[in-house]
Amino acid sequence: MNKKPKLPIRMLAPMSFFHRLPAVAPNTNSPVAHRRRCQSVFRRAIAFRSMAMACIAVAVSSHAFAQAQSGAASAGKRISLTRSVEPSFRVEPVVHRFRARRGEVIPFSFEIASTGKIMNVDISAVNLRQEETGIILHDENSKPMGGVRFTSPKQFQLRPGEKFQIEGEVTVPLNKTNYVSFGILVRDGGQISDNPNEPLETGKTRAAIRFVTQYVLRVDIETGAQDVGDMNRLHFDRGELIAKDGLPYINAYLTNPTDDALECDVRAQLNANDSATTAPIRLNMPSRSELKDDSRYLVRIMPHSRLRLEGPVKGVIPEGDYDLNVRLSNGRRSMVQADFPTRVDSNSFRGLSALVATLGDGLSIEPAQVELGRVSDANRMTTLQFLNRGNEPKSVRLIAKDHAGVALDGIMLTSKSFVLKPGRSKTVRAMLRGQNDANHQWGTLEVVCDEENASKQLPLALIHAQRPEIQLFTEEMQWAQLPTGNAFTMKVQNRGDGYAPLFADLKLAATKGHPVKLSDGFGAWLAPGQTRELQFVVPETTQPGPYQITLDVRSANDLIVAERTLMLELTPEMLGQASEQVAARP
Repeated sequence: MNKKPKLPIRMLAPMSFFHRLPAVAPNTNSPVAHRRRCQSVFRRAIAFRSMAMACIAVAVSSHAFAQAQSGAASAGKRISLTRSVEPSFRVEPVVHRFRARRGEVIPFSFEIASTGKIMNVDISAVNLRQEETGIILHDENSKPMGGVRFTSPKQFQLRPGEKFQIEGEVTVPLNKTNYVSFGILVRDGGQISDNPNEPLETGKTRAAIRFVTQYVLRVDIETGAQDVGDMNRLHFDRGELIAKDGLPYINAYLTNPTDDALECDVRAQLNANDSATTAPIRLNMPSRSELKDDSRYLVRIMPHSRLRLEGPVKGVIPEGDYDLNVRLSNGRRSMVQADFPTRVDSNSFRGLSALVATLGDGLSIEPAQVELGRVSDANRMTTLQFLNRGNEPKSVRLIAKDHAGVALDGIMLTSKSFVLKPGRSKTVRAMLRGQNDANHQWGTLEVVCDEENASKQLPLALIHAQRPEIQLFTEEMQWAQLPTGNAFTMKVQNRGDGYAPLFADLKLAATKGHPVKLSDGFGAWLAPGQTRELQFVVPETTQPGPYQITLDVRSANDLIVAERTLMLELTPEMLGQASEQVAARP
């Protein structure tokens, strides 16, 4: 009987431009993969071997030199660069923000200070461009916007310890816009080295790197104009509901075809069956995502730019078809809107299960994992929120049990039985009571819904005196073709005596382009004795070729569970479909 050939899995030779993290040793006791059919799923086990990689750690400096010498190894020369990086000057502030009317002249001033080097500084007005994330950069290839006049020299020398005031004024244009941004480029030509002709020892090599320090300064003007004539020319060319770290996020792409910068507010909403499924969600530029106040949601789009706006969707989104409505407004006035069809599948947002539990038709519970404790980093009381999104009343009962199914006396609930009407919510407080000789306990909080004839087990951890030791063990990473797509997988087992959260990231990096981050775990607890398979489904657009795979699995308090870094050739056969399992070792 003819055997089908094994699909090739080729590990690549070491590549110096990839950095290798410490890898966990392979598990030589894992069972040999064997052929078997399992519905439509087939797996090919890959034993990933640690590879020695020739890495060059490059550190840069304003006057960076490297010496190379021949070593005893046959690998050739090894280069070591000394790191000493700092800008040759500093400018404060980087951005001036003013309120002014159209046609008004506004003076500005920036202070430049030397950090200890002689500099020849050039200052010029520059055009600005914007990336999809909202980050504003300079564009030297296009003509700068008029209206900038310097009253201080545009070229000067700055000696060590000196300061200089860059002064000038901007004239707000008469265009019908509520926002204007002027760009100013401050640049130091840099130096190659202090002693470029210094003699070298025999067999030595010198490398020199030239660095240029430059600042892109901005003068931003809010005009307060209400009549913004061209704002209705902005348009959304794409809107989508995506998974970000396992949670639902809205992405909307806004294009500005006009010659003016504009300031606006953007909100999105998911609609199903002609009714709102979510409350309006304010979207922001990724570059402002770290801001904590309402300025986070200020959308400023430069001329001829395209922005990606994003925002999280809170709560559970039932499976089904939706319309994503995106709306742009100027103050309270709606200017532009668009609708994009989208679909939610049962496996769309795997990270939600660690935050929100669902039961039957429309009943949701937050949080999905309950911890109470007397130790310093735990709370003796927590709040459970129950929400009925369905169309019928729900009769709910709560039962706290330990891992053996015995009722727990050490937990008190403010309500153990209640009826929840459609569209209503209920708050239940859970708290520890009495004393317990055990260091910790684990069990479940069972949520029973009589109408659904179903129940949900919420993980319940009680920390009385000391947290349990985390003991997580991993098997080898595998390549699998799952019903949901091609994926890297890894099984993790909890051999401890308490719950352990899992957080896992896998980065897939080709030789060109940005790495793709894939996540699993999402902080969901793994019960003692339980084994869970982490799945990192690669994008359907992944092309065959060499990749660096970096896996990082962690638990509570950033405890490292597993780390892998390796080079792998993804072949067309691996990215295609097959019908049987193939085991191979490189």
